[in-house]
Amino acid sequence: MHHKSPDSDERTAISRREFFKQVSNLGLATASLPLALKVFLDFNQKIWAEDKNSKSVSKLIEAQYYEKLDDNKIKCTLCPNFHIYGPGERSFCFTRVNHKGVLMSHAYNNPCTISVDPIEKGPFNHFLPNTNSLAIAIGGCNLRCLYCQNWQVSMEKPEKTAKCDWTKEDALDGVKKKECRTICYTYTEPMVYPEYVREVSAYTSSKGIRNLVCTAAFVNPQPLKDICKTVSGFAVTLKAFNDKFYQKICGQSLPTILQSLEIIKAEKKHLEIVNLIVPSYNDDLEVIKKMCQWVKKNLGEDTPLHFGRFHAEYKLKDLPDTPVKTVEQARQIAFDEGLKHVYTFNIAPHEGNNTYCPACKQPVIKRLAFKVLENNMLKGDCKFCGHKLTGIWQ
Repeated sequence: MHHKSPDSDERTAISRREFFKQVSNLGLATASLPLALKVFLDFNQKIWAEDKNSKSVSKLIEAQYYEKLDDNKIKCTLCPNFHIYGPGERSFCFTRVNHKGVLMSHAYNNPCTISVDPIEKGPFNHFLPNTNSLAIAIGGCNLRCLYCQNWQVSMEKPEKTAKCDWTKEDALDGVKKKECRTICYTYTEPMVYPEYVREVSAYTSSKGIRNLVCTAAFVNPQPLKDICKTVSGFAVTLKAFNDKFYQKICGQSLPTILQSLEIIKAEKKHLEIVNLIVPSYNDDLEVIKKMCQWVKKNLGEDTPLHFGRFHAEYKLKDLPDTPVKTVEQARQIAFDEGLKHVYTFNIAPHEGNNTYCPACKQPVIKRLAFKVLENNMLKGDCKFCGHKLTGIWQ
């Protein structure tokens, strides 16, 4: 995903007293103050690790979505790669290993990141705004994005990045202790540990906790449909509307992602789309226009779309940051093509952080980055004109 996980940054040590002082003075949504946000998230991660560090994180389970072949080989059917693995070989996504003809998942109950995030960080601007979400990540990914923000964990075996043992019961307990409204699987690629996502989301949703997935959506239809059964919404990174970009920069293909978006829409799950604009790679405004047209036609004009400003990372460190003007032009194109809710991220303050009523054009939710400054929504309706906005508001 486009946001760095708390563990991607250097540690900042503060006392418990200082932590609560900062939270009291600044509030949770300190995203406009990056250092303070890092301190807050890091402290929460440290608490979880201390609470759980006495447990083992080496448990394996048999993976789902594979076929047994001759000579103890297996074919993985989780994603469209359909890779075949011999005994002892590890999957492309790092999470699965052929153990003597049985595909075992190494990504189970062993997160590398657990933190309390503002839900807007997802980004989810139309799902329970101004609430906290328990963010969980396990190492591994089935893409190879050259600008990955969390490559230290997404490009590594989950058993090497694991910080603690974290069961479905632990997740429910963590949500309650931290007064979160949702659980969000994010930072790495949740689709490569579907067994864990389904188990935790099924259990916690039965207890009244909604679950969300931040994903690149490079996954086969059946695993995605299975995850849809137990989660409430998705933030999907549509990295470009160009298959050459996907193959060159991400190591995968565009048609699968478009298919996944259509499945999520058909399953009637909440959906927000994220597009990080990378200079000279996916910043062609004509292509962005075609993407917006596809979104409106296939997903609907009410689908929230977030355009982000690229900051150099991983293997694209020599690129400049995306000009603010380019992001603003992309946002205007989306509006011109008929999309109603278009946002900017990695730029703050900016009017693109706000939610506007498509009927009366008033700002119904004012934000500074992830921080909600003002909420003029009344149970999903605009306070000014009564228009009902798409989303989950209560």
